[in-house]
Amino acid sequence: MALFIGTYKSRIDAKGRIVFPAAFKNELFLHSEKRLVIQKDFYQKCLSMYTVEAWTALVNQMKNKLNLLNREQSEFWRTFMNNRAEVTPDEISGRIIVPRRLLDMIEANVEVAFIGFDDHIEIWSAPKFDALVMSEDEISEAAQKYFG
Repeated sequence: MALFIGTYKSRIDAKGRIVFPAAFKNELFLHSEKRLVIQKDFYQKCLSMYTVEAWTALVNQMKNKLNLLNREQSEFWRTFMNNRAEVTPDEISGRIIVPRRLLDMIEANVEVAFIGFDDHIEIWSAPKFDALVMSEDEISEAAQKYFG
């Protein structure tokens, strides 16, 4: 399974193409995975990007907890499945095309930040990500709170 580590920024060109980080592309291709699924994150104004293998595991885990004969759960599942897309990095240029509707959901217009999150990648509007990052004091306090 691919392991994504690091933070990379990339500009969105006039045709909506984004250069996918070379380190992430190499990790994908090392594991013979080329297709990725992009999904609007539940809690943050970002996109979550998974290999098909990781996506399938996540979806199966979720479906096992749902009763699709229940109207509310069925509507949730429909909406969840609607807010996704599949992309494949170009093997030569490394570019991907993220559907404009997904970029609009995270207000990404000029530059995005790709954040390696171990088993998946988050895609943020670069200015929004820069504003979100915790200070060193906040990181220390959180580490003490959760692990101290």
